[in-house]
Amino acid sequence: MYLNRLFFLCFVSTILIFISTGCGSDKIQPPKTDFISSDSIPTQQSFNSTVTFSDSGKVKAILYAGRIRVFSKFNYTLIDSGAKVDFYKAGVYNSTLTGKRGKIFDNSKDVEVYDSVKLVSQDGSVLTTNKLLWVNKTQKIKSDEFVHITTRTDDIQGYGFEADQNLKNYVIYKVSGEVQQ
Repeated sequence: MYLNRLFFLCFVSTILIFISTGCGSDKIQPPKTDFISSDSIPTQQSFNSTVTFSDSGKVKAILYAGRIRVFSKFNYTLIDSGAKVDFYKAGVYNSTLTGKRGKIFDNSKDVEVYDSVKLVSQDGSVLTTNKLLWVNKTQKIKSDEFVHITTRTDDIQGYGFEADQNLKNYVIYKVSGEVQQ
């Protein structure tokens, strides 16, 4: 009986010591972090990725990117660390589009590339601009920015532009430059 009482007193004393030391004002506070909105966090992220756009089994375009971040809530995908798109018509390669950054509109599959944009067609024609949109449905490219096109015979520049993705048939709005015939 004496041992039970001694055990009980030791147990109660230990509990009281733990309670009294835990009630001090020197509690350790968890580290404070800046609030991060859930909207700024992608639902998916991948690095050194390849994305193929196809229709009825035929490749329309292949996108290569250093980093891809999918924001499902907003229906777009951001591309950074370099973007490269190879375009195909009827399964045959016809041009390459490059830029530092881009955006894919998930519903339409349109691709916008910006920052040091360059399009090189299979015949060597080169388009440079700061922003370019590839419209998936029409397979056309367009820009409302300054554009510069160099072909074997022409050196044309202007503001506003629309063309097929292989840079054969194009319209430049507010045009200036040199054309040889």
